[in-house]
Amino acid sequence: MTIKTKICGISTTDDYIACCDAGAEFVGMVHYPGSPRHLDLRALAKLAACSASINSDAPDRVLLSVDVSGEDLSALIEAGNPDLLQLHGSETPDHVAAIRVRFGLPIIKSIAIETLDDLNQCANWDGVADWLLFDAKVKPGEQPGGTGHSFDWALLKNYKGRLPWMLAGGLDRNTVVDAIRVSGARAVDVSSGVELTAGKKDVRQIHDFIRATQLV
Repeated sequence: MTIKTKICGISTTDDYIACCDAGAEFVGMVHYPGSPRHLDLRALAKLAACSASINSDAPDRVLLSVDVSGEDLSALIEAGNPDLLQLHGSETPDHVAAIRVRFGLPIIKSIAIETLDDLNQCANWDGVADWLLFDAKVKPGEQPGGTGHSFDWALLKNYKGRLPWMLAGGLDRNTVVDAIRVSGARAVDVSSGVELTAGKKDVRQIHDFIRATQLV
């Protein structure tokens, strides 16, 4: 079984190269001022330039934003030149559909999960998003993602949605194998679980995490 991996919240070109070397399929670039992994336009452009210098086997770059639209989102896309967009806020299906049409990029839509009721809304994204990303629901005032919180992975065991999906929330090199086996995930997303401190990625943990996914 091949498990796709996404290393989210990279901050430097060294992070990006480490993800390339480790064999990640996706890397996430976060634009959210409340996050320790926040990248401004200049930092996004620097990562885009690094990607352009690497061969076609490099990971797809995912631009993560939270409730950003219009010309602000256009500026982020111009700077970061992403392969996909991850919308991690309260965007509605109509809003996401408009973004997808305007920019012509595949969409990953995050879905906050706490109970089975949260999964019942996923059909609303059919034909709108290209991927769903299931992450733990956070408390009011917490940053949306990258918190290290997890949810009951067994909620996903019998999920039969039409869209491909990624599992996120509380994953690291020690938990990812159990998470995959319990949830049935075929793609996983990690951020804080491969860091030394908040926002500082660790090359060894990135490699260990991806190697662990190959044990399933």
